[in-house]
Amino acid sequence: MIAIEERVEHLLLIFEILLKGDSQDKLFSENRELLENCSPTDVSSLVDRLVSMETPIEKIKTGIDRLMAILRPTIENHPYIPPSSETYLGCLLENNRILDEKLGAIQPLLKQLNEFPENENNRTSLSAAIIELSKYRNYYEIKESILFPEIRRHISKSGCLTVMTSYHKEIKTKLELVLHLLSSDNLDLAEFNKVVSGLLLVMYEVKFREERILYIIVQDSISETVLNSLYDESMEIGFPYFQPNLEDKKENE
Repeated sequence: MIAIEERVEHLLLIFEILLKGDSQDKLFSENRELLENCSPTDVSSLVDRLVSMETPIEKIKTGIDRLMAILRPTIENHPYIPPSSETYLGCLLENNRILDEKLGAIQPLLKQLNEFPENENNRTSLSAAIIELSKYRNYYEIKESILFPEIRRHISKSGCLTVMTSYHKEIKTKLELVLHLLSSDNLDLAEFNKVVSGLLLVMYEVKFREERILYIIVQDSISETVLNSLYDESMEIGFPYFQPNLEDKKENE
């Protein structure tokens, strides 16, 4: 097995090639062994390296998006034991599960709007669904102000959190823009479709990467007791969809 430092150096070369727009099929065939055995830690370590090299955030995001398009099947198949639903990470995953349902509900509403753009009910329904997505901003606040500082206390190399925070900012900006466009008297469907498609894509991708990369590393690095201690402070902000009953939890303990 190649040492992680060597794998990261190799991934760094692939990252630079992807930024140049080279064929992903050719790249995969030439680096099959590495890419088919890449782990969440390898991806996280690559991002840490890029951040430590002071690579511009937008450049990191572009390259990582292209790399993850290749690595997704490998990361999906990486051995993973989800945390119990009673734990702090389990609560975050439950909010993600509900988010997944809400994201899935957007597509048919988009189809209806595009088929009948003059129907105000279609626009109203879609606006309500986007507002439901907007509630997820609380989740990003919890991550940035409570979970991420705890991760930094336990994991010295956590440059990936800087990139994740940039994705959160991008999502918030896109959410505001989508709602603004929907409220316009003269809705430009082409522009709207482009923006909302970008919003859904980045929300799906961030959800996948935190579940199958970040949280796996967190599980291996921070005790469940420490993570569960973040519940009270997080509840002050309020989870977007699923709120655990801490009183029942304390009684059971």
